[in-house]
Amino acid sequence: MKRGWVIFLGLLFPALACRYVPQDLWHLTWRHALAWGVDPYLVAAVVWVESGYCPQAVGRAGEVGLGQFMPGTWHRTTGGAPPEWRTDPDWALWATAKHLRELWLATRDWRLALAAYNAGLGAVRSGRIPASTVRYVERVLRVYWRWRGGVM
Repeated sequence: MKRGWVIFLGLLFPALACRYVPQDLWHLTWRHALAWGVDPYLVAAVVWVESGYCPQAVGRAGEVGLGQFMPGTWHRTTGGAPPEWRTDPDWALWATAKHLRELWLATRDWRLALAAYNAGLGAVRSGRIPASTVRYVERVLRVYWRWRGGVM
């Protein structure tokens, strides 16, 4: 009987991090955000909207992990870390903070950086930001301001 519960909890555990921010992931978010000079609440809001803080999240287009990285973006952002590391929370949060910082440096505007995170820097530079990306940016900012105000 004990073994059955252990197997059940083992299968359930990855889902426990979904739509909930475990303290260890919150701590990692802060550590990596501050190291890259990004507001930790902004990194947390992006991760929340992207994956619901579910390390095993997989998107429709093949994006994976907390930061929902596509393989090419992951490769560029991490300098070639193996794509399977996208599901590692420490690597994913480090890469999310780093990527946000790089996008901010490229745009010097947080709204545009968030749009580039979602649609790509090329779309932002060309001025062709999809309506879905505009909604994405607003959603991230709503989460950000709610959390920044202390409501979590």
